[in-house]
Amino acid sequence: MGVALILVSAVFFAASSYFGKVVINTTEMTAIVTSFFRFVLGTVIMCIYMLYTKKSFRPVKIKLVFFRAIFNCLAVILLTWSLQYTTITNANMLNMTYPVFVILLAPFITKETSSKSTYLYLFMIMLGSYIVSNPSFAKINMGDAIAAVSAIAAAAAVLFLTEARKHNEGHIIVFYVMFIGSFINLPFAYHDLIMLRSNGLGPVLLSALSGFLGQVFITWGYKYVDSATGALVSTSRIIMSAAIGVIFLSEPLNLRIIAGIILITSALARISGFFGKKEILQSVEKV
Repeated sequence: MGVALILVSAVFFAASSYFGKVVINTTEMTAIVTSFFRFVLGTVIMCIYMLYTKKSFRPVKIKLVFFRAIFNCLAVILLTWSLQYTTITNANMLNMTYPVFVILLAPFITKETSSKSTYLYLFMIMLGSYIVSNPSFAKINMGDAIAAVSAIAAAAAVLFLTEARKHNEGHIIVFYVMFIGSFINLPFAYHDLIMLRSNGLGPVLLSALSGFLGQVFITWGYKYVDSATGALVSTSRIIMSAAIGVIFLSEPLNLRIIAGIILITSALARISGFFGKKEILQSVEKV
């Protein structure tokens, strides 16, 4: 059941990127407006849920929740912004390299360390990212660069989530992530909100709803699978994004990109401990 739920979450996350690209292609707005509606919609739904179930709104160690919200919002904004300049395949693939930065940042945030062999897999992931983005030193794709930075923010968000969950229930963290994220996102989406028209409202809301449902399903799925399995299954978002991009957006898919996908997915599987190694990622949860 857990694997099926995480696969569904990957579909929703890929769909969110697709509808974000539709917003870019059919309106004068950027995809950042979709992240704003994602946070607002999530805030409303979580608020209704907590009021209905009479859950407490009082967090424990608000500082950890606050930093989780800051980095989660930053990761989502950067990922949606990257869609303005690159394909949904590249955006999602480079964002999915965040385990690299989880391992690199863990000693500074959660005080966890990794074995030396881990860095071999990190090198494989970075090599795969290089193959996919195929950067030219004369001209680096801005969207690929932004997506790569989103992975750093996502890694910090995961690490602060690890610490925040030691003291807070999941619904409290999700609510404040959505609530704080709405305010952080507003200045970036303000210009797009002014230009929002009825013809663009559909894909904006579909992207926002898909992103929120992706978060719900992956959180639900992790109740039934270990982090190793969840980490590997969640990488299916790369393949789903590539398929959607090729079928619906006429995005390129060549041997170079396929090779990068295989290299990154294989390295993530090894890092997660899926093939019997000791688990390195103790908490892997999507933005």
